[in-house]
Amino acid sequence: MTTQVPSIIRKILSVLNLHDDQEIDHFLFPRLERLPSPMLMKGMKEAVELFLEETGRESEIIVWGDYDVDGTTGTALLVNFFRELGIEPHWHIPNRLTDGYGLNSHTFNEIRSRLFPDKQFLLITVDCGISNFQEICDILAIGGKAIVTDHHQLPIGELPGCITLNPNQEGCGFKDQKLAGVGVAFYFAAAIRSALEKDGYFKNGTKPNMKDYLGFVALGTIADLVEITAVNRILVRAGMESLPNSGIPGLRALVESAGLQGQSIATEDISFLLGPRINAAGRLGKADVAVQLMTSDNNIVGAKLSKQLESFNEQRKKICEQNLETALTEISKRTDSKSYSIVVTGKFHVGIIGIVASRLVEMYGKPAIVFARSDSGNTTTLLKGSGRSIPGVNLLDCLHSCSTTILKYGGHAMAAGLTVEEGALGDFLSGFDRAVELQILNTKHSQYLDSNVIECSMDEVMDKNALEYLQRLEPFGPENEQPVFVDSLASVVSCRAIGDSGRHLQLTLRGKYENYRGVAFGLGKMRNDILQNPVRKISFTPMMNRFRGVVEWQLRVTDI
Repeated sequence: MTTQVPSIIRKILSVLNLHDDQEIDHFLFPRLERLPSPMLMKGMKEAVELFLEETGRESEIIVWGDYDVDGTTGTALLVNFFRELGIEPHWHIPNRLTDGYGLNSHTFNEIRSRLFPDKQFLLITVDCGISNFQEICDILAIGGKAIVTDHHQLPIGELPGCITLNPNQEGCGFKDQKLAGVGVAFYFAAAIRSALEKDGYFKNGTKPNMKDYLGFVALGTIADLVEITAVNRILVRAGMESLPNSGIPGLRALVESAGLQGQSIATEDISFLLGPRINAAGRLGKADVAVQLMTSDNNIVGAKLSKQLESFNEQRKKICEQNLETALTEISKRTDSKSYSIVVTGKFHVGIIGIVASRLVEMYGKPAIVFARSDSGNTTTLLKGSGRSIPGVNLLDCLHSCSTTILKYGGHAMAAGLTVEEGALGDFLSGFDRAVELQILNTKHSQYLDSNVIECSMDEVMDKNALEYLQRLEPFGPENEQPVFVDSLASVVSCRAIGDSGRHLQLTLRGKYENYRGVAFGLGKMRNDILQNPVRKISFTPMMNRFRGVVEWQLRVTDI
């Protein structure tokens, strides 16, 4: 099979340090049977035993997830899975705008008193809980049981005093695999199914098909910017393959709302079409709608909830554009261009700051943090921030190095959240920028970027066989970035400005045997220069353009 790999693909594989035929085969054709056993995860045996014990006692099950895509998909995964076992769980997603992140004792007690005041219960967290030592203590003190499933870095203080599934624990067989929160939830579900199968639970019935649940893993892992390790690659690829015709009704409704039913789904479809629909609900404080959709088994209800998510996403886009414009105005006033990071503070929508940070990273090529200032009336003004990073710079490590200036923080290499007192902002800015500078120098970030760029002609990349193999390189993400191609002698046949105020360009580029259509987002200001000098060096990636069911390959031009 590897003898058919085009030379341009071999160049990319070489950059990934893949040379051996077996290594290349495993990379291009990931298989589920190569996944490690769930029982290699520290705490898994105890977690499964406790779950089976509590369900055997008919204890109430409550799943408590985070409000982002990783948390909501992980929550929906477990809810759907438990229902398939004949268990109807309770579930809760906090309101990002009013409740904040993680467990909340007051909210939990209110839910308990309303739904199961006098019954034994088991709490299962998803994508949160590892930093909730006190809240777990409170829950255990009233006689409850708890299992924390999380993937965030371990806190400096004490861990929750309950069974914990977190790959970052010492002695965990998944320590280097960097699972997303939904990935941990998937492995928990897989381990439960395996234990029940051994006990003959499915002897007279159908056992859950775990591949159906991998659609959730693909959505959450890609949206959370989690590293594409060997295990994540297998999980996400299988999930991407299952999504177009998902066996989960709620996922089918989501995919149909984006016009992707029955079509091949790429990483960018999750990043730009599916993920934002789910994320918009959480960012506007309505993440429960996303979980309602993904756990719905009614087509009419699913279609209605899908339209709600679309509406939320449109609202999110408008707020994001307004907030981005405010951030860019603030940045334009600055005279110091030597900083290694971008940090902006203002009256931003707290649910949108992560997206604004991502946009700033794209525009400036630097790690970015956006702080939302809240006029709470307190003597001390708190700034809630959300940060995004660039390949080669570990954002969480940067925050560790200036932690004395931060009230609280958490996250992972590419994305993090934090809270800073406004009075400490100056010290934080200098400490954070210095930490980024040191990482860039120490990790040879520029060499990393150069290694991701492949010089070749457009014709080599747009060859049908090359495009098929490019799709086999997916999923893209941290540790498997989408390759960027550079054609030094590209000829622009036509160029016109499109979009609001002509912000983007629609291009036609001359190939050897055919012309290629392309789009350059945010490069509208280059139009006149391109028309005067049409032969240029361009950086690009191939992209699928879908219109009325027809798929056409185009170029996404990132620099010209």
